[in-house]
Amino acid sequence: MFTEESRSTAVAGSAESGEFKYKVDYNADNGNLIKMHCNVYKKISEEVTTSTGTQTVEREEYAGLMFQESGNKQFSFPQDTDITPHVTVFETILSEIKAGLASDSEA
Repeated sequence: MFTEESRSTAVAGSAESGEFKYKVDYNADNGNLIKMHCNVYKKISEEVTTSTGTQTVEREEYAGLMFQESGNKQFSFPQDTDITPHVTVFETILSEIKAGLASDSEA
């Protein structure tokens, strides 16, 4: 008969810091983080002309990718990007996810 050996949970969320939005997806199995992907977007405001006048429209421009999977962390940004603030946000998000998983497994 069927015996369940593991159960994976997929979670999607986001965080914002300054002019950047971080869209996060992660998978956990039995309270352990399997992988976390974080796409980074820069929030851009621009003026557009419409039939009723000028409006400010916000859009998101892709800025990079950060992820942890199989025991490795990888960061991919255009070469002239200062990644330090993004890595700091990544580590904060990672810590929050791990703390949430630890508290869920204690409950």
